[in-house]
Amino acid sequence: MADRSAGTEVISIDDLLERVRQEGPVLNFQNDVVGIFDPALAVKVDKANTDQHTVPDSLIDYLGLRGSAPPVAWREVRALLSEQGGRLAAPEQMRALYLRMHAFLSRRCGAVQDLSELSWWAISEPLLPLLIDGMDARDTDALIGEQKTRYSGIVLQDFGFFRRLLNLHLSRKAARTVVRHIKRRVRDTDVHDDFLQSLLPLVGRIGVDRVAYLISTVLAGMSGLPGITAASLLYALHRFPEWQQRIRAETSALSLESLYTLPMRELPCTSRFIKETIRVWPGLFALRRPAWHDIEAEGVSIRRGAAYELSSYYQHHSPEFWDQPDVFDPDRWLPSRRQPNKGAYVPFGFSSRACIGSAVGHAQLVLFCALITRDFDIQVQAEPAPWMKLEGFAIPIDFKGVVTPRARAG
Repeated sequence: MADRSAGTEVISIDDLLERVRQEGPVLNFQNDVVGIFDPALAVKVDKANTDQHTVPDSLIDYLGLRGSAPPVAWREVRALLSEQGGRLAAPEQMRALYLRMHAFLSRRCGAVQDLSELSWWAISEPLLPLLIDGMDARDTDALIGEQKTRYSGIVLQDFGFFRRLLNLHLSRKAARTVVRHIKRRVRDTDVHDDFLQSLLPLVGRIGVDRVAYLISTVLAGMSGLPGITAASLLYALHRFPEWQQRIRAETSALSLESLYTLPMRELPCTSRFIKETIRVWPGLFALRRPAWHDIEAEGVSIRRGAAYELSSYYQHHSPEFWDQPDVFDPDRWLPSRRQPNKGAYVPFGFSSRACIGSAVGHAQLVLFCALITRDFDIQVQAEPAPWMKLEGFAIPIDFKGVVTPRARAG
């Protein structure tokens, strides 16, 4: 696992596996951090912490200008967003999403480019209408600017002074755009199919500024791990061409209208391939979270202000839960071979704070695999050879190539 900040203890996965084997699944790290490496216990600790977490106050609240109102629990916000996410995975939304992704890739055809970056943006930018529907080109550009701040920080690891100044400017511009749309929706009372719609009932309770904060949080989620996962999927398709052929045959056998309904029974190879890619190369290797209050769970004590760490990478690579955990083998997900993994598989985060857009996220990954295999060809440059960087998250490096439209039979 990668160094996440100065003074952070760095430990390799092999050392971590050995330490858990010798000391058990609860480890004490530097700086008063407790590592939780038992899947069931990790969920309990995280749930105990999250259940009492509320939407943070804004400056208006600190100044006492809003009046008294009970705090809004994060679990209520998550429920609203998760329910809306399920509705947004409907066929008509998937059709529009597929067409936006197709248009994005079509614009990028013909030139040698970084395929990791291409994957990231092919996933991230087309999601914006699901966040706020009805934006014009200027508003869309403002939110793309916020996505650029995420890309520069997460993928490029660019924390230079001028980059931070630019990011601040882009974030403020995006925030003003979000606030303007919230106010417009409250006035006009129009109903839209987007994530913002699900949070409008909270405006009267917590104000426009904090609903804008929640929308920015969703935007951050849309602009991070989904794109990294797409890059890993494209890399896996390159590394394992036999699976590319199987997925191409599977997705091409369906009409586009059928594909938009996400008939997973008819896409078993695609489903197994996505599951295995996320298992081998999870978006984030470790999550470090502050304890909002004292936590007691099955003998584990974490005091308020301390922190705990959870690791999807550990859980996905532990031989306790998987046969040959470092081998890429999508067929391990066949019903005849599937192992009971005790909840060790966490594709969209730990259950208490799993990705609120997981329904849309999984659907988009299915559509991405279909796009890349049935509608486009990717010619990957052999030199320098692409490789997977494993530092805090998985991202393909030296992954360059050309995208071309694929000729369809008939």
